[in-house]
Amino acid sequence: MLKLAVYAFALLSFLVTPMVHASDEHNPLEKQYSPKFKQFPPPAPGSPPSYFTMEKNVVNFRGEGKAKFLAVDLKFMSYYPQVVAEEGEMEHLRPILKNNLDRVLRNQTYTNLSKPDGPDILREEILKEARKILEHHNIYPDLLEDVYITRFVMQ
Repeated sequence: MLKLAVYAFALLSFLVTPMVHASDEHNPLEKQYSPKFKQFPPPAPGSPPSYFTMEKNVVNFRGEGKAKFLAVDLKFMSYYPQVVAEEGEMEHLRPILKNNLDRVLRNQTYTNLSKPDGPDILREEILKEARKILEHHNIYPDLLEDVYITRFVMQ
């Protein structure tokens, strides 16, 4: 009878205890995306982000009689280093990014950029344009997490 009770307890413990396998672990940095895009191995859980830098972006812009030059330095962030690392996908797309982002910058106005949320709106436009370029080159656009303006000068 004691054997039966021990057996029943062991069986019940087995059924109640959740089974965890390595494949069940969720990696919060891993993105699931369509196979139509270029596939990259997911970053290890807890990996720090990587950055792609575009410095010295200086353009004439619509100064409306005031500032006429806009200078910004940018850092694009991703947890997928294959996208933003030194020899990553964005490095190969640098001339296209430079061309299209300069156009975005030239289309800004002094009035809009001098508003409190002006630089944030500009960041959104830059990120949208960069993601559009990635998607056009079969790279899942949401692998690019964010863009940061590290220098912002109007004069």
